[in-house]
Amino acid sequence: MVNPATDSLTQWFTKTRLIQTFFMTIILALTSFPVKAQEIDFGSFGNYTITLENIAMNDFTFQEPIVTGGGIYEVELVDAFVLGIIGVKYLDVGVSITGDGELLLDGDISNSGDPERSVPFTLKAAYANRGQNNISDVKFITIASNLGEARFPVLARQNLPPGPPPPPPTESFDQSQVEEIAYLYLYGEIDVGNVLAGEYIGTITINVQYDNIPNGN
Repeated sequence: MVNPATDSLTQWFTKTRLIQTFFMTIILALTSFPVKAQEIDFGSFGNYTITLENIAMNDFTFQEPIVTGGGIYEVELVDAFVLGIIGVKYLDVGVSITGDGELLLDGDISNSGDPERSVPFTLKAAYANRGQNNISDVKFITIASNLGEARFPVLARQNLPPGPPPPPPTESFDQSQVEEIAYLYLYGEIDVGNVLAGEYIGTITINVQYDNIPNGN
């Protein structure tokens, strides 16, 4: 049975879908491990916008110092890199995450799989959409082979059913009046074997877009 409200909402969002992409470049030096974040705006279309923001203005930083043969170094959830997803609070977003499975010496792709020139990287992720940057509210995102996806409302509906489709915004629409922030947490671990000293580089890519059909999570 077709739900008229859901059907019309699906068609409308197909016309107004917006995608934001965030690249995180991971750089590993074997005396320390600064992980730098870079935000790239690929533009937007439609009437609604999504903004991605480094909330704490921190780097994705592993324990220091990082040494050859040091084994596992971990960024735990409590120290995660936090990305804010700022959007219309009553709409759903779809988030896809792709991380390199290894950091490569000098970022050289020819070093992939070389045990002396690559460092395995395991990505983990979670999100919170209760209106606060609070790890006690997180829901974990399943990550397999450093790939993961999630769909959730910008602001959780507290288990209430979705409401009717919102009307398309007019010229007088002020998105700032209906915005909220959801929080995406990125963390994980590296396994440093007997690799050559130098700079090891990898990338995490995050795509965020308004999704078609609201859910209640």
